[in-house]
Amino acid sequence: MTNENRTKCSLDSALRTLLAKKPLDQIRVREVTDLCAIRRQSFYYHFPDVYALYDWSLERESAALCRLQEDCLTWQQALGTLLGHMTEQQPYYLALLELRGQEGLARVLDPALDRLLAETVDYYRRRCGVPAEEDPAGPVYWKTVLLALLEGWLRGGLAQPPEELIRRLEVSVQRETLGAAWQNMARWA
Repeated sequence: MTNENRTKCSLDSALRTLLAKKPLDQIRVREVTDLCAIRRQSFYYHFPDVYALYDWSLERESAALCRLQEDCLTWQQALGTLLGHMTEQQPYYLALLELRGQEGLARVLDPALDRLLAETVDYYRRRCGVPAEEDPAGPVYWKTVLLALLEGWLRGGLAQPPEELIRRLEVSVQRETLGAAWQNMARWA
């Protein structure tokens, strides 16, 4: 890791620590640099302000979420990993929701959710014998559902543990896939 990347990562870590204590709009450059034990000039060499640091951090976060899922064998495990990470980083994601809303959350989560949804749909299609048809509304629908679920989870509106949320989501997915298989039974016969 280069010295520049090390400095940026240190600033990112300090920002995350501060987000656990206060909202993004109340965090000052001096607080971030004090936590990193670097000069303010070093901060300004990399970023014009705290919001630019946060934007850079969000870009890294999106890629990190995909890396978290690489070792997951099932969609349930991938979603559990995502929920666990988001729980650990809740202040960070709440700042994202406050600053950019659900659209910002979607932008950060898109690559991870696309992968998760593709694997889930593929798993249930194979399990139910449903042919791989192009269904442009399906992924959009499930991504919207998943984003709403994750937003509710982050904001504290869903009190269930991750395992219960995953179980309930699995039941919904199974029912939809079973319905699709039932509708196509006559065509396959």
